[in-house]
Amino acid sequence: MLLANVAAQTAQTDPHGWITFAPEGANFSILFPSQPVATINKKTAYTLHSFTTTAERATYVATYTDYEEIKLKPAEFLIANRDRFNKGLQATLISSREITLDGNTGLEFVSENPAANIKSQLFLIGNRLFQTATVVFKDTDQTEWVDKFFSSFKLTK
Repeated sequence: MLLANVAAQTAQTDPHGWITFAPEGANFSILFPSQPVATINKKTAYTLHSFTTTAERATYVATYTDYEEIKLKPAEFLIANRDRFNKGLQATLISSREITLDGNTGLEFVSENPAANIKSQLFLIGNRLFQTATVVFKDTDQTEWVDKFFSSFKLTK
C-alpha cells in the first residue's frame, strides 16, 4: 500500500534541485530538497500521512492527519497539537503566532531543544490537520532552505 501511494504522488524537479511534491488526495503541494519518504500511521481516532526528507543537517516534514472527530475549538486544537509536538521533541517553545493561508487560520511556532532549532506551521481545515516542520541542527544555518520550504506550501483542491 505504501509503495502504491508513493508511486501515485506527483513530483517534479525544479532547476535548483528542489522537488514539487503533491501527494494524491492530500490537497497540498510543497517543495522538498529531495524526494520524501512517505509513511502512514492509522489509529482509531485518526490517520496520519507523513512525508519526510533530510538534506545536509536539516529534516523537512509535511503531514496531513484526518481525524474522526475534533473535540476542541480550532485555536485550542492547534495549540494542543503544537504542545504535543514540542513535548515529543523535548523542545521548548520560543515563539508562536497566528497565521493565515488562503483564508484559513493557522499557527506558526518556533522551538528549540539542545540539538536543534525547530519551526512548524499548523492549519486545521475541517477534520484535516496540515503540518509542516523543519528540524535544523544548531551547528548549521539553513534559513534560506527553511524559508523556501515554508513559503512553498500551497493548499490545492
